[in-house]
Amino acid sequence: MKIKGFAHSVVGGREQNEDSFLIDDSQYLYAVADGIGGGLKGEVASKMAVDGLRERCAGFDSLKEVFFSLQADILQESLDTLGGALMGTTLSCVQISNDKATICHVGDSRVYFFDGHVLRQMTEDQEIYDEQLKGTVLNSYLGIESDIHPLRVVQETISINPGQSLLLASDGLFKQMSDMRIVNLIREHAENPEKLVLQLCEEASHTEYSDNVTVVFVRLLE
Repeated sequence: MKIKGFAHSVVGGREQNEDSFLIDDSQYLYAVADGIGGGLKGEVASKMAVDGLRERCAGFDSLKEVFFSLQADILQESLDTLGGALMGTTLSCVQISNDKATICHVGDSRVYFFDGHVLRQMTEDQEIYDEQLKGTVLNSYLGIESDIHPLRVVQETISINPGQSLLLASDGLFKQMSDMRIVNLIREHAENPEKLVLQLCEEASHTEYSDNVTVVFVRLLE
């Protein structure tokens, strides 16, 4: 099976882009990370996450173990440079081996699986409703203090086949675009994934109140 990743990222309606992404076709490793809003140095945390994932994935028995090592690094960076102030990031990744894809996830960036017909959300947003803020807030991410909420890293492995694809995205995409629209664009640009990731990001970023938007599309071919 031939595996190829494509990605694009835009700042959207924010002042800076705190998202990061990873495409490593040599390790068949793909990821999206989104620096935590309201925290400091979100762009540093997200870059630490994807860079650390790429560097360490071969040295641990599971992706979940890598995530916990990244958690320790980000907490230490926060202590060293921010005096322990909030600094964090989501991280959602996929690693492919033969006909299996291992998904590992923390936060609210998402991994989707597209079988050619149906788009399935493979990750669950890790958030709760905050009565004081009258909105949802993350309750698990890399950099969260254990006395606030425990870090929850979710890992699973699924079967994959040629002709299918995986889509990873920060919340700037799916909060602004319906699943049906995403499917329509995947079908429209089936032979041009570079254009697909570009259009997904540009369309989501041009809506009102847009966020940073980052998309990684992994194409599976014979």
